[in-house]
Amino acid sequence: MKNIIAALVIIGGSLFFYFLAGRLPEVKGFQQMGDAFWPRLILLVLMGLSVILLIQTLLSRSQKKSEKKLPAEPLSRLAMLKTMAGIILYVLAIPYLGFLLSTFCALMAFSYLMGDRKIKSTIFFSLGMTAAIYVVFGFLIYTSLPRGVWIFKNLSNLLY
Repeated sequence: MKNIIAALVIIGGSLFFYFLAGRLPEVKGFQQMGDAFWPRLILLVLMGLSVILLIQTLLSRSQKKSEKKLPAEPLSRLAMLKTMAGIILYVLAIPYLGFLLSTFCALMAFSYLMGDRKIKSTIFFSLGMTAAIYVVFGFLIYTSLPRGVWIFKNLSNLLY
């Protein structure tokens, strides 16, 4: 029941903000897509995911499962502290190492903390996610990403 209520509230709020985004002031010549494009796109994705949650919840309620649910494995305090330390180190490293290198290293560390011990999959995952984040924020949204200092700035200047 909680999922149904949450999905309906999110859909309603997203619809409200979708129509409210049309009132954003237009900056002429700044963007080709218009100022309301990104907020509306994010709200449409949010509504779509809420509809999927609603459908999954309704389907799972209609099907009676005879399987017993296994209790969720509790997150250990040590793992939580390691994750928090990793996030703090990542945030502190961005101004010095630059966005690309610090994000790549942080994703590799978090992948390792989550239990992925395969080196190839960790490297490809980290490279892929770093590239995807760079494309979205660097090319689509035109956000200036931190370049780092010293040799890391030179490396960043070669890449973007």
